[in-house]
Amino acid sequence: MNKKKSIVLASMLALILLIGGIIAYFTDVDSRENVFTLKDDDVDIEIDETWDPDDGKDLHPGAVVTKEPSVKNKSSEKPVYAFVEVVIPCYATNGTTVDAELFTFTANSGWTLINTPTIDATSKTKTYVYAYGTNSSMTEIPTNGTTSNPVFSQVTVAPTLTKTQKDTVSTTNIIVNAYGIQTDNLESNDPSDIFAYVK
Repeated sequence: MNKKKSIVLASMLALILLIGGIIAYFTDVDSRENVFTLKDDDVDIEIDETWDPDDGKDLHPGAVVTKEPSVKNKSSEKPVYAFVEVVIPCYATNGTTVDAELFTFTANSGWTLINTPTIDATSKTKTYVYAYGTNSSMTEIPTNGTTSNPVFSQVTVAPTLTKTQKDTVSTTNIIVNAYGIQTDNLESNDPSDIFAYVK
């Protein structure tokens, strides 16, 4: 190869490298971080009930006791949907197998049973879950509002309870647990679907 061709080839190579270098600088990158914040929990409920502890003392079989647990939405910002879990102590009618409720009650209108209550032989309790609403649709509790009716208004001690049966009772306490959830941005208004989010 003669000198002239070598110079031309070297010049072309230098030009290619120069262009390649220039093209290599034609790049860009961008990144963006979008900041989100989660609102403080503004769901605030409580069980609203007037209860005199003396009303639950020294009860005889068949006694009827006033008990009226309602759910209050204490939030001034958000309406809520509410559920109530009622845990009833049980006893053994035959002295061995736990099979009967120590107290019975009737739910008030506006509350719908959404589970199949069964007796837990280990804890000796039966648990009911009620939704504030119907079988297919929840009813919201407005801000600073209370359910229109308590879950139930009274409980009755088993009328035929014997001393032997009484001795099979582990506890005589009725437990009422209330659950609340925001009403917005839920995919369903079905009580069973919504309860899955809260329990």
